[in-house]
Amino acid sequence: MTTVYFDFETSGLLPSNPNIQLAALAVNEQWEELETYEAKIQFDIAKADPEALKMNHFNTETWKELAIPVPLVISTFSAFLKRHSSIEMVSKRTGAPYSVARLAGHNAATFDGPRLKDMYAREFLPAHPQVLDTLQLALWYFLGTEKKPDSLRLEKLCQWFEIELPNAHDALADVRGSVAIAKAMTCGFHAK
Repeated sequence: MTTVYFDFETSGLLPSNPNIQLAALAVNEQWEELETYEAKIQFDIAKADPEALKMNHFNTETWKELAIPVPLVISTFSAFLKRHSSIEMVSKRTGAPYSVARLAGHNAATFDGPRLKDMYAREFLPAHPQVLDTLQLALWYFLGTEKKPDSLRLEKLCQWFEIELPNAHDALADVRGSVAIAKAMTCGFHAK
């Protein structure tokens, strides 16, 4: 079963703050990287929180050169998801079988997942509607334990599990961190 871990970097925490970067990493059951996806997204800078842009490695020149419009992000990300579809579904309307991708990420159930659904408001999202969330996994993992990190933020969990997280708040780096902490928690690693 392939799982696609994904992450948005945004220009702020409000729903009205645009997404500025999307990255994803498809991994197999042995945690091997199959393929990566990364796109810088064109956005209206007037709707951005300048502090969020500083934290998220935004650079005007880089975005001018590399950022692509949202419709192209949707098209290219859909193709990526279709290449890594691993959940069989059946259409309620026609009864025809089809497959979708399994999605996962850190804080993805309540933050990144809703943003992805909003981005795909007028398009079919070729992914299962239930998103696996490493934040939720961490809540269960540390439930009832005395030793635990002081926060379940991605950076803190990576520190706890002794995982390097270079370039935190770059979407692809954060995706790799999410995969690593998911592997640590599901494979029974106990640090500290």
